[in-house]
Amino acid sequence: MVDIFKKHIYLVVALLSLSGCSSASTYSVRKPLDVDVLANLPEVLNESSGLALINGQIWSHNDSGSQNQIYQLSSDFKTVTKTVTVKHSKNYDWEDLAQSKRYLYIGDTGNNSTRRNGGVIYKVPLTSLKKGSSVSPITTIRYRFKDFKPGKTYQHNYDSEAITVVGDQLWLFSKNWQNEHTKLYRLSTTKVNQTVTPAGDYPTEGLITSADYNATTSTLVLLGYRKDVFLGYSFIWLVKVKGNQLDWSTAQYKRLRIYSQWEAVHWYNNNKLLITSEKNPLTKAMIATVDVSSLINASE
Repeated sequence: MVDIFKKHIYLVVALLSLSGCSSASTYSVRKPLDVDVLANLPEVLNESSGLALINGQIWSHNDSGSQNQIYQLSSDFKTVTKTVTVKHSKNYDWEDLAQSKRYLYIGDTGNNSTRRNGGVIYKVPLTSLKKGSSVSPITTIRYRFKDFKPGKTYQHNYDSEAITVVGDQLWLFSKNWQNEHTKLYRLSTTKVNQTVTPAGDYPTEGLITSADYNATTSTLVLLGYRKDVFLGYSFIWLVKVKGNQLDWSTAQYKRLRIYSQWEAVHWYNNNKLLITSEKNPLTKAMIATVDVSSLINASE
């Protein structure tokens, strides 16, 4: 009976989030994108917050206060097949993973309470993940916001939960609790200490939790959720990158049909996204795919 009750609660919440939010957004909300749940994640990844795809294997990690570890998932996503500790690091608030051809970047970038005026990103060689149960970053990137202003918890614009590699740069996107925009900050992948200024401010109409860039299609995806509706709803933006610039005139917005605390996104192929959610009172932590081929084709 408990399971049936939870299912009914979840159905009510889903219907409310689908029907009650259309007036809150200035963007098209017709035909939300289907979310194809692949599996419930293992218990050790109840707070999955970042995703990487390395040699065909999916990796993830938990967010604030968890172990300074990353986890490789089995092919069915139901078990952890390898745990790697990142030495000389602390999981203050790990929020996202980014990767290039040679390196994995672990973003300790969360800042809900504005207790810090920046964050830390750990740079780990991909080859080192094969060798054992621990790795050492070759670079620890520390950054601070030049435009930083202290604020109250969940009432400021200096939280950040999304990083991705674009060309030879790390792009960091803010999670603006105050105005539900996102700011883009560009970071060097080699400089140890950096002061960063916004390279752009974009009206995402929600809180951005993850980002990933597909160099093949020159398409950036932003994952986020709305905070001002009962239990909110999740969405994605697809935006073209042209000349190393984010071209917001190409931005396409879509809600996701299944509401959950979706925290991480990664391109699974040129037309599909892989996303993960944290455990919440209604559902276990999940991993799912979202087919965006209709949006990709429409933009070509």
